[in-house]
This record gives sequence, structure tokens and C-alpha cells, in this order.
Amino acid sequence: MAKFKCLECEHEFEIDDNENNKRCPECMSRYLQLLSGEIKRGKSWSAKTFSAR
Repeated sequence: MAKFKCLECEHEFEIDDNENNKRCPECMSRYLQLLSGEIKRGKSWSAKTFSAR
């Protein structure tokens, strides 16, 4: 679980780490500040491999 604060309405809430769509449940804003916990990140673009056939 990670705790976030909405930068628009200043609502504080917790979201599960596996949640892909992180939005404020009050105003549906995507502008969030991480207060505690960690955000799961994927691979960087340079680490991905692509096959051109």
C-alpha cells in the first residue's frame, strides 16, 4: 500500500501497489504526491528489447 495526496483537492488516501490507474477517488485527478510507500516501476525504455522481423 502507498499513501498519496491529491495536489488538486488535497485529499489523502491509500492505493494498492498493483493498481495501474492511480487517481484521486474524490476528484479523479492524476496529479498525486507520494506521501509514504513505494511505487512499482517497470523496466526503463533502454532495457527493453525489440525484435524486428
